[in-house]
Amino acid sequence: MNKRKQCLTFSVLLLASASAILATDGCRSNASTSHEAGNAEASKSAAPSAPVGGTYCLTTIEQGPSLSQPIHFSYKKSMSDGSSSDFEGDLTGDTFDSTVQEKRKATDMDREMSTVKGAAPVIIVNGFVESTRRNHAARSDPSEWMIASNGPAQAFTPWGLFIARPEVKQVGTENLAGFDAIKYSVDTSAQSQLDKLPLKMTSGLKDYTIKGAVWVDKSRQCILQYNIDYEEDEKDGTVNTTHYEGSATKK
Repeated sequence: MNKRKQCLTFSVLLLASASAILATDGCRSNASTSHEAGNAEASKSAAPSAPVGGTYCLTTIEQGPSLSQPIHFSYKKSMSDGSSSDFEGDLTGDTFDSTVQEKRKATDMDREMSTVKGAAPVIIVNGFVESTRRNHAARSDPSEWMIASNGPAQAFTPWGLFIARPEVKQVGTENLAGFDAIKYSVDTSAQSQLDKLPLKMTSGLKDYTIKGAVWVDKSRQCILQYNIDYEEDEKDGTVNTTHYEGSATKK
């Protein structure tokens, strides 16, 4: 799935999630007292929804009070077509320094730009364009500071997949790299096609599967670590896979 398609998918899913919440609230307002009591009992055994909101600890911690202990964030993504991205960032007090390495399939525009005199060179190797960029952000610049955390969280993580609200199950607690965390398993293989409909429709897919594990910070309720495999089945029979892994580590 290209980046333009991913961005469209994520935007539409946000609207779909908001509509679903409003619809649910409307139904609850018309429910009887006894029915609400029954729902309350059922909710005690239901899987918590904390990790499906797409909130990552990079954003939560960076936008919070300054911490004395540095934290390293790592987000990696690799796709079956050979494309990949590797984000590494260090939050130290009121500064955030990061490096992004990306490899993507070359486009016709890339090839055209490579022939234009005076234009920035686009180096294509074996059909791929590789790039490295470094970024520095300081808390003293509010706009820069917000982009430094929100951008990577949405661009390099399975953010859009959690917005689609995959089925999750709490499996235990762990001390994870200095954080108290709750571990969840993620598996959509048993979900109904109706539950999958929003992502299938907006992405033009026949089907998809999300599997893996997510660790959520117990106090902040944000995603600390994840290891996710995503498979999408196109209507023409093409199967694409993406592997995501990410972590937050106190230094």
